[in-house]
Amino acid sequence: MPGRTSRLDEAKVASRRLQVELGAELRNARLGQGLRQADVARVAGSSHAHVSRLERGVLAEAGLADLSWHGAVVGLRLRARFYPTGSGLRDEGQLDLLRRLRARIGDAFRWQLEAPINLPRDLRAFDALLRNDRATVAIEAITRLHDAQAQLRAATLKQRDSGIARLVIVIRASDANRRALSVAGDVLATTFPLGTKATLAALTSGRDPGDNGIVLL
Repeated sequence: MPGRTSRLDEAKVASRRLQVELGAELRNARLGQGLRQADVARVAGSSHAHVSRLERGVLAEAGLADLSWHGAVVGLRLRARFYPTGSGLRDEGQLDLLRRLRARIGDAFRWQLEAPINLPRDLRAFDALLRNDRATVAIEAITRLHDAQAQLRAATLKQRDSGIARLVIVIRASDANRRALSVAGDVLATTFPLGTKATLAALTSGRDPGDNGIVLL
């Protein structure tokens, strides 16, 4: 829970910062066009006080439509999108996969759940990080492969950016997931060459598997 709480706190700070930055952009654009707040309010159908709060970034209930409309009045176009950060809230299925993996491989590694990749301003984290004196292995748990290539690509990007040499994907052993893996066979052959048996054997003995692997549990 501390990891999730920390991310929520960071999100609140980032949201507040974004409000202030967008407000400053609205103000600068208005001044650049020689407009008063009252002029913007009249065209936007709002009030002078509302425009003032938007520009100061203190209007907590300001939505995207509100910001977009006021931006259009002063010649700005708002664009927004999400970027991948942390793994998000883990469901019980993911936690069950991690528990089952731990039961299978025993105590050969020290476990850290929700392990951040330790890049500035990057909230992404591995579901678990396994460490001992001989190896460090990142673990990602997936209960359902809805887009196998995209999900595996996101995991490998996280591995690349973290500098972790070894990545193991633990996937629930369902028929649907097996079919999805077969479709993504070209990606698996080069990026995740190790299968369940070889990967579990290495982890159980506390060894670096020697390559990335996929474990079906």
